[in-house]
Amino acid sequence: MNKGIITCPQPIAGEVGIKILESGGNAFDAALAAAFSQWVLDPFMCGLGGMGIAQIYDKSTEQVISINFAGVAGSKATEDMWAKDKVTRSEISNLFQFSDFRSEIGYTSVMTPTVLAAFDQIYNKYCSMPWNELLSPAINIAKKGLVVNSNLDQYFQTGYAGGDKDNNPLQPNTYQRITASIGSKSKYTKTDGSVYTLGETIDMSDYANTLSLIADKGAKEFYEGELSEIIIKDIAENGGFVTSEDLKNYKPDFEKPLKISYLDYEITSPPPPNTGMSLLQMFKLIEPFQKELKEHGSYEYLKILSNAMSISHQDRLDYNADPKFVEIPVQKLLSDSYIKQKTTDIKNGVIPKSGNTEPGSTTHVNVVDTKGNWVGITHTLGWASGVVTPGLGFMYNNGMNLADPRPGMLNSISPGKARGSNMIPTMVFKNNKPIKICGAPGGAVIVSAVFQALLNSINYDMTATESVSAPRIHTESGKVFLESRFRSDYKDILLSDGFDVVQQPFPLNPMMARAQLITYDELTGQYDGGSDPRGGGVVFKS
Repeated sequence: MNKGIITCPQPIAGEVGIKILESGGNAFDAALAAAFSQWVLDPFMCGLGGMGIAQIYDKSTEQVISINFAGVAGSKATEDMWAKDKVTRSEISNLFQFSDFRSEIGYTSVMTPTVLAAFDQIYNKYCSMPWNELLSPAINIAKKGLVVNSNLDQYFQTGYAGGDKDNNPLQPNTYQRITASIGSKSKYTKTDGSVYTLGETIDMSDYANTLSLIADKGAKEFYEGELSEIIIKDIAENGGFVTSEDLKNYKPDFEKPLKISYLDYEITSPPPPNTGMSLLQMFKLIEPFQKELKEHGSYEYLKILSNAMSISHQDRLDYNADPKFVEIPVQKLLSDSYIKQKTTDIKNGVIPKSGNTEPGSTTHVNVVDTKGNWVGITHTLGWASGVVTPGLGFMYNNGMNLADPRPGMLNSISPGKARGSNMIPTMVFKNNKPIKICGAPGGAVIVSAVFQALLNSINYDMTATESVSAPRIHTESGKVFLESRFRSDYKDILLSDGFDVVQQPFPLNPMMARAQLITYDELTGQYDGGSDPRGGGVVFKS
């Protein structure tokens, strides 16, 4: 390998990234070009109206940095604006739900779009190629139109009427989502109101024009230029909370990631409001149980992981929030004394409670170049708001669905307050050098996927592809979810132990997040990549 390696869920975006490396760009150039392309290829997963988190290793300074651009509530939002209205919590998600879907779809679900500001900062600090050249592939893809592939076809067809796919009347179905605004309805449905089907092409020329404007005038056009005026006028006329000052004043946060030691490695993951502390907690909780973990997929393996992951997911729900607004006891949750207390519980057979799952619409890209730079970017629209400003082509996030409408709570609504995020691009170091990077799309199941992919690579010496493909578990909703490749009699023993276990009939469960992993072998000098087969992604090496 003389240029680099890339992994992501979209093959075309992966090809864009590897071509950037081949043309002389660095890992940061390739990651941004691929991410811009992901915006067009997966317009309900990510886009110009989105948010996210990145973790990078800059070889020139030998520094690892988390770049936080979580969505933040608009200035017109207030803590008590929905306090008197009936709200429920979804049993199969961690979302706040109203009968009119106000925090899930439509203009009142939108938080300040942050992703372009972060990409602009990454570009200015780390990239080597011209800004317009990094946007050019995405623009060309948009000009050709979006061909409905099998994943998008399934998205359009699932839950076409009558609540979501699980018949939850408080969760909008796909059709309600894509018709939540005039701009989205006119773009993603035909003149007769029907959805596009497999092989048909959706016109993305409006998105191409918007990206071309940003390519010519820079990110400032989105946040302060004529484009921002169009955006804010549309949001204001439709009762949204984001203002021109919100766009103009937004800046991403460059922070030191959280770090722990695990065996002979150091693992770094993003701080709150992202949930890197949960992943690091999992590693610390399992470290004393190396004997029990010796055989992958054994009953002992399942029991230890079920305990450790349930503890960490519950702590995520109990403590994670925006640290600019709430004091979060991160050091306590990662302290030796707290971990010792919880590992004692595991040894004594105490079954922990565990919170709810959060499916999500998200994507990820990893890039490593032979100059020694490492980049992982997870970016998202949440579940997608169904809001498209007419003529602009991109969809906005629906970050407000994780803002607590109850005053005085950990994640209560407040202007400028970030939502909690489960996105955790994570890096593993040995001898002070990065050797693994992993991230995933998929909501709360991201934490489980990244944890197990890295565990498979570290503890079981699996290849990158084996690491992201191996049988996986997830613990939430008070349950332990097992893929069908685990032995069913192990499930029965876990049930007798007191766990609430669900073994679903999927060898590769689509509920599980689609992990993306790159590894480096110090002994051989070889890079390896794995893209989760649950999502049909790609690895390109050059």
